[in-house]
Amino acid sequence: MSALATCPPSAPPPRPAARALADLAPRLGLPLWQAGQLAHSRLPTAPTGWRALDAELPDGGWPLAGLTELLMPAASGELALLAPWLRGLGRREAGSRDLVWIAPPAQPCVAALQALGLGLSRLVCVQPARPADGAWAAEQALRAGSCAAVLWWSERPVPAATLRRLHLAAQAGCTPLMALRPPPVREQSSPAPLRLAVAPQAGRQLSVEVFKRRGPPMAVPLILSLPWPASTLRRGPGDPLPVTRSRDAVDRAASAPAAAAGPALVASRA
Repeated sequence: MSALATCPPSAPPPRPAARALADLAPRLGLPLWQAGQLAHSRLPTAPTGWRALDAELPDGGWPLAGLTELLMPAASGELALLAPWLRGLGRREAGSRDLVWIAPPAQPCVAALQALGLGLSRLVCVQPARPADGAWAAEQALRAGSCAAVLWWSERPVPAATLRRLHLAAQAGCTPLMALRPPPVREQSSPAPLRLAVAPQAGRQLSVEVFKRRGPPMAVPLILSLPWPASTLRRGPGDPLPVTRSRDAVDRAASAPAAAAGPALVASRA
């Protein structure tokens, strides 16, 4: 008998690990996410008002709970960027819940907010006595669970532990926290599942790069053409806003040491 006859038949070639997991996950009832695809967490979101930006975000919009970070210079178009989403929140909540702004870079301009279609009756502005008190104020608003959304402008670096506490508070309170932070903190660690770098461009435009998300990196940043205030009122709430793409890179900078938070603040209605 030939020695070859005693050898067992050759085994079939092994399947790639990714394919094996993809076949096994449905039978076990487990979700499967591949890093080359945008994740779908099944958590509630709301459209941003920018169709191309929605296409770049997991679940197609801004999360309605938890921490999201916009890294951009203060007063550089953030309200025009967020206005469609904020208007949608107002309709979703039927005006019954407050929209809280913490440490905005300037006193809100009533005429400008009205031009953006933002209601003022439920807007509460909180001005901390010290810049470091903003995180404390944000946490109290989030844990109350009675706000439509919290916008928090923070010009100083924030410890990762503080950001994590705020993210957990926003999740527990089922409230979105939009943290508007300076671009140099991009390299600082953050628990925020979604982080965007936004830079103003000539001609009333914004460059938007989603640099942290559950999914592949963006090929190129978006260029969003902001509406002029007078034109905002003429747009329907569901009308898409014009978007183009640019290959301009967003500058990266190292983060600075973090600061602490405290409890002193002043609140007022717009």
